Amino acid sequence: MASRNEERRMEIRQKYGLEETTVLDRLREHKTDYLFIAVPVIAFAMFFYYPIFRGLWMTLHRIQLGGENLWVGLQNYQWLLTNDLFIFALGWSCVFVACSTFLQLSVGMLLALLLNELRGWRERWATASLMAPYFSAPLVGGIIWAWFLDPSYGFVAQIFQMFGLQPIRFLSGTFWPYVSLIVAQTWHDYAYAGIIYAAALKSIPASQYEAAALNGAGRIRRFFGVTLPHLKIPTIIILAIRTAWNFAEFAQPFVLTGGGPGTRTMLLSILIYRVAFLQTFFGRAYAIGIVMLLISITSAVLYITLISEEEDMYL
Repeated sequence: MASRNEERRMEIRQKYGLEETTVLDRLREHKTDYLFIAVPVIAFAMFFYYPIFRGLWMTLHRIQLGGENLWVGLQNYQWLLTNDLFIFALGWSCVFVACSTFLQLSVGMLLALLLNELRGWRERWATASLMAPYFSAPLVGGIIWAWFLDPSYGFVAQIFQMFGLQPIRFLSGTFWPYVSLIVAQTWHDYAYAGIIYAAALKSIPASQYEAAALNGAGRIRRFFGVTLPHLKIPTIIILAIRTAWNFAEFAQPFVLTGGGPGTRTMLLSILIYRVAFLQTFFGRAYAIGIVMLLISITSAVLYITLISEEEDMYL
């Protein structure tokens, strides 16, 4: 009887083109493998997905320390749409992320091209020196820039005074705080792009440069004709990662300006801190976080789509 059922199963599989093994068969065969996989999956669900769904539940409530959790529906999201500070912080955050990411890509590419021309101990020392900012904590970077730009005793102020000039207040005023935050963020993280670009440049076959040179292509033509096409996918990857990280950046801007003067340089990350820990409106704060998450996911999906289209060109 058992053999008859097995033959029947084989006939059905052959008739409908099914695999020889079922899901249960694969589970029995690889039960040890799935057991090892289950541990990180469960941990990831506990520490990633659960906080997200918990946060979504919080955005529908008014949650304050020492108070009751009151159901408010979509009032927290309505507050976002009608709050001038949030709208300003959203716009400034987008500008901050766009400018910082573009500069990080540009400086990182120039850094990688420079290191690609060096060899031996020069390359090692230049790499260690130019990559150093990336390996410092953002809080430390903020303190360094706060001292560097201080109008009273900072390094830049001393240079201005040497030439008899009035020091510029880079962390106050109407224009320079924006520039200072973007420059500081670029300084801290340009090396990330440089590391990826340097690895991509090492993988370009030398024969392609030789063929371009034999065809009379100079350095500029070789860069646009050979180097740049090989850097398209690394660029998209860097864009996806740096966009998300720059949106979430908190420590360095908070040390430099704290969102000030006043609320002039208020980023979404700093606004979350103020709403959650100073005003203790945790539902509203998490609603801001959801907006940041949606922006990051949207940009990631866009970049992944660009990668897929780029890969299809080579098929």
